[in-house]
Amino acid sequence: MNTLPPRTPSYAPIRIRIRVLPDSPGTLSRVRAEVRDRLGTWGWPDERADDVVQVVSELVGNALRHTGGEARVRLTRTSDGVDVEVADFHGRLLVLRRPADGDGGHGLHLLDLLTTNWTVEQHTTGKLVRAHIRR
Repeated sequence: MNTLPPRTPSYAPIRIRIRVLPDSPGTLSRVRAEVRDRLGTWGWPDERADDVVQVVSELVGNALRHTGGEARVRLTRTSDGVDVEVADFHGRLLVLRRPADGDGGHGLHLLDLLTTNWTVEQHTTGKLVRAHIRR
């Protein structure tokens, strides 16, 4: 009996890659605009797109601020949301800080709040932060 191969579901992963150069004026606003534009083409509701944009902005901002180098962003559409990956090329570990009054330290707490889960992979050449956000 012959069977047809399974059809590729409409939610097959679609990826976008963004290369972020060292921190310069307008870098984060350009990244946010590219992410928002892609989410719009995927039909994401605005309120959920805001969460994805916030997570990407936080991760890229931290990568640029604390490593002084470049970062790479990848968004992957999944069946129930989007995977966000931000890679940097510096071995500095992420540190969970107690938020100071108006002086930062909120980033990882924000990830906990806005994502389903997130992980960090440490490599000899840097690290990769992955986060999943449900639609």
